[in-house]
Amino acid sequence: MRSASVSVAMLLTITSGVAAQEPPGDALTPQITQARPSLPLSADAYVPITGLERVHWIVDGIVGPRSLGVGVLGGIWQTGFNTPQEWGRTPSGFGKRYLEREADVAISNTIEAGLGALWGEEPRYIPSGRRGLRPRVQYALKTAFLAQRRDGRLAPAWGRYAGNVFNNLIENSWLPPSATTPGETAIRSVEGMVTRMLGNLWEEFWPEVRKRIGK
Repeated sequence: MRSASVSVAMLLTITSGVAAQEPPGDALTPQITQARPSLPLSADAYVPITGLERVHWIVDGIVGPRSLGVGVLGGIWQTGFNTPQEWGRTPSGFGKRYLEREADVAISNTIEAGLGALWGEEPRYIPSGRRGLRPRVQYALKTAFLAQRRDGRLAPAWGRYAGNVFNNLIENSWLPPSATTPGETAIRSVEGMVTRMLGNLWEEFWPEVRKRIGK
């Protein structure tokens, strides 16, 4: 996994440089600068991401509580099904799968946020702000493939596509043979987009569900 660490370090360095040059979102919307910390983002009241927020999104996706929890569940699931089979159903195999997932997220998020900064692509999920189940589901699924630009319009998420594809190609340098065939690499890329759609649905509806549970 040493090659993974080197790749992540290089990507983080590139991202930090790009983010430092990116126009801050507050400069584009000065009238809401003071209110930004408590501003509820939505598609209809979009506030462009800043360079620091872009870096925070990368770090939170790697070591944030939810990401770490998902990593544990994913490691348990893959160990149970022994995928990839070379790693076995052992504690060591679970550890390899967990670390591989962390490297996966680090590389894909860094490429997405770093490359996307060049044209102002939003890496975060921005809630729809809409009403009704169908419009919200459609928006959540659509924005797995589209992302806001600095002006709030939706456009193809090129940085996300690049992160999803190149991440899986980079991973092939340390994954065992059964997971590095062209077919398996393509499947991982498809799974990455499916995971993004599921994550968007979670981000769209969970805050509302949590409030109702709290009541």
